[in-house]
Amino acid sequence: MRKIKTIIFSSILIVAIFFIFKIKDNLCLKKETIIQKEVTSPSTMYISELTTLRESIDGKPKNSLIIGTLVNILKVDKNWVYVSTNDSNYKGWAEQKYLTEVKLEDQDIFQTIKVLTDIPVDNDGNEVKDLDQNNSNQKFIKKIVNTNFDIKELYQLGDVQFKSINKQLYKNNPKKDIKAIYISLNGMYHVDDYIDMAKKTNINAFVLDIKNDRGRILFESPTARKNLGDSYIRPRIKNIETFIKKLKKNNIYLIGRISTFKDESYAVSNKNDIILDKRYNRAYQDSDKISWLSPYNRNTWYYNIELAKEAADFGFNEILFDYVRFPDRVQNLEKNSKLVYNNSYSETKPEVIQRFLKYAHDELAKKEVYIAASVFGQIGISKNDENIGQHWESISNIVDFINPMAYPSHYAEGTYGLKSPDNNPFTLLNYYTKDVILRNNNLENPAIIEPWIQGFSAPWIKNYRSYKTEELKEQIKALRVEGLHSYLVWNASSRYYWDGLK
Repeated sequence: MRKIKTIIFSSILIVAIFFIFKIKDNLCLKKETIIQKEVTSPSTMYISELTTLRESIDGKPKNSLIIGTLVNILKVDKNWVYVSTNDSNYKGWAEQKYLTEVKLEDQDIFQTIKVLTDIPVDNDGNEVKDLDQNNSNQKFIKKIVNTNFDIKELYQLGDVQFKSINKQLYKNNPKKDIKAIYISLNGMYHVDDYIDMAKKTNINAFVLDIKNDRGRILFESPTARKNLGDSYIRPRIKNIETFIKKLKKNNIYLIGRISTFKDESYAVSNKNDIILDKRYNRAYQDSDKISWLSPYNRNTWYYNIELAKEAADFGFNEILFDYVRFPDRVQNLEKNSKLVYNNSYSETKPEVIQRFLKYAHDELAKKEVYIAASVFGQIGISKNDENIGQHWESISNIVDFINPMAYPSHYAEGTYGLKSPDNNPFTLLNYYTKDVILRNNNLENPAIIEPWIQGFSAPWIKNYRSYKTEELKEQIKALRVEGLHSYLVWNASSRYYWDGLK
């Protein structure tokens, strides 16, 4: 009996030892597989699309990396990677989808594009080779021409990206041709009247201030409360859910306007994020006495995008970034070093505006919300960024919709050969539309053009024209004959001649 027990115990012991070694072998094999996987995973990769590094996965934006940048992979967390470059300042979290093992060549990174330029013509409109220097009435036409130079170098644009980025129309957020009016925060009190008039006209979209240039917010915002402190003013709409539901019920497409880098309230509460005017030791203000924020400052990026994300969660279909630029007419102040921008990453103005909009696109695409940018009308016919950071192709390549402010009253005498552009809305808009369509043809996947049109009169200019019903119709027709069927109407006081919108 004792012998039998010994045999049974020995058998059990042998089996146990066998399984222990088997499990150990499996663990070692698994560990070896993990090690093997880590060894075969790339330790370095390349940035495949302009992107912004985050300080944490859900944190504030830091510096931006351009396509073609070689990065070291330090850590992986689901769809995010922690990377570094040879420059110690460039370290942070990036989305894995923006990495590639393929080394991109320069021609893939910075594509040379055609340039819209002035071509001299004779009195019959035929192109001539040489400019007649003695002819003060020399006529020109605008034409896209091939060039042998890299546009980013010629116009000091910096490392802006012309390579196509991923854009899409969202199934859960469909968009058709829009006919929109701007409604100010004060105009919100009469929203029922605007809805009634929209039903009687072609208007099917409203541009509503999420944040105006005074920094006033449309809805109760935790982001604004946190960042504004004592500068926070009660929101215009108390119950935003009910408000949005009413608009959606009436089939209104909602565009949320954000005054991006012109913001009085934020400037008061965040003095380190402003454009410092050394003459007065305060934020730079232009003629309307409203303060400007520095587009180079990533805190200003984060604040604006977090507001945009709140609006997206409430049901806005699209976010329109207005004042997404530097202040204009400041060349002399810059030349004399009177303005301090705190350009931490040594970026050009066009670079930082494009990078901000790409960051906005990355963040809002996750919520299936479109982004748009208002640009000066002059940008559509200018070779450069007009010193405000807005260059047509640089912006059109990044956003879903581009909204040039093509107001006839804003063009100088002689534009397109017109003695008074303000008195010729159809001709001005028609010529302009042709040009911006040419500019868009430079790009593989440009933004859809939806111009702002003039819904106001401009008595501050000589021989101005009163803009009423007929003037609205002329502008809309000028767009339509060139194939543009969407527009946004601007009137700062939100008062419109509705018969012109039928």
